[in-house]
Amino acid sequence: MGAGELYGRKPETDAIAELLAKARAGTSSSLVLRGGPGIGKTALLDHAAVAAGNMRLLSGTGVEFEAELPFSGLQLLLRPALGSLTALPGPQREALEAAFGLGPATGSEPMLVGLAVLSLLAEHAGETGLLCLVDDAQWLDRASRDALLFAARRLHAEGVAVIFAARDGEGSFPAPGFPELRLSGLAPEAAAALIDRHPLTPAVRYRLLAEAGGNPLALLELPVALTGEAGSVFSPGALPLTGRLQLAFHGQVSRMPEACQNLLLVAAADDSGELEVILPAAAALGATVEDLSPAEHAGLVLRGDADGTTIRFRHPLIRAAVYQRAPLAQRLAVHRALAAVLTAPEHADRRAWHLAAAATGPDEEVAAELERTAARARERRATRPPRRPANGPPA
Repeated sequence: MGAGELYGRKPETDAIAELLAKARAGTSSSLVLRGGPGIGKTALLDHAAVAAGNMRLLSGTGVEFEAELPFSGLQLLLRPALGSLTALPGPQREALEAAFGLGPATGSEPMLVGLAVLSLLAEHAGETGLLCLVDDAQWLDRASRDALLFAARRLHAEGVAVIFAARDGEGSFPAPGFPELRLSGLAPEAAAALIDRHPLTPAVRYRLLAEAGGNPLALLELPVALTGEAGSVFSPGALPLTGRLQLAFHGQVSRMPEACQNLLLVAAADDSGELEVILPAAAALGATVEDLSPAEHAGLVLRGDADGTTIRFRHPLIRAAVYQRAPLAQRLAVHRALAAVLTAPEHADRRAWHLAAAATGPDEEVAAELERTAARARERRATRPPRRPANGPPA
């Protein structure tokens, strides 16, 4: 999206416009954008780059597999500005050249590197001002992060605007003292305007709006994922996820310990969120309540009530990602484990659907269970079964 094409982000774009106006007037300032995957941080950085006009631009992205390489993130960000190195004081220039492997290792203090970054940004700003954008700041190596934050804290009248974007729940980007904007889901009106760029039936549109929860990436990608579905209807189970959504949501899940992933899969396969059901089923896969802690710490799941007896996924698409990334054999095992736990009469319908989801071929016992479920639904004058986990997590 370019400048002016963002939906429901006027407060954020106004804050960016103010930041850029200050830089053009010679005043430096910084901003940290925080939020979950797909919430629009990168789109706001793109918007800022376009809105910057004739200002100079430096942009970089933290790379997870380079997070242990000192100064790797800083080198990528400052590479276009290295032509201004000669204007730096000797000790600062030598410190930065050593950090980037452009000169002999000097064993210089981190403070010298930070001062060199500060001087380089000020020099590169020139007469037009400079916009410095850092995406996925949570994956910056520590040396780069420290140098950039050191410099950003000391910017004053150089005409430099710095915007960091950091994803919640992954990596770490502590930035105490910096102004922050925390992005949440789009308001209903903005979400509807975004999704209405795609021709959808009313039923599909309603379902997508509910599943996306205001997440802009989901609102953009889920309609694309439905392309090719017969009649634009949902096949049984979870909504399909495109590659971009898989990267955004699967990455968080894959970093959890194996036992935690198993427990999350159980929770994704049974949407009740009831720990008295989830934990016994997860125990069959070797997971315990302690294995939930990493997911809670990362913000993947939240306590669903005050007494802590239920959990819920922070976003419906995290639940979908947890389920869809699991191998088929593991999904079948989870549904069998849930069916084994749901033995109480009030859970008969849920048990039937989990047995159906675990079936790999015709099964008369399961068919009989489903018939009894249908009969109970008719007695309640229900228009559909209460849950349907077959071929995906319960809808």
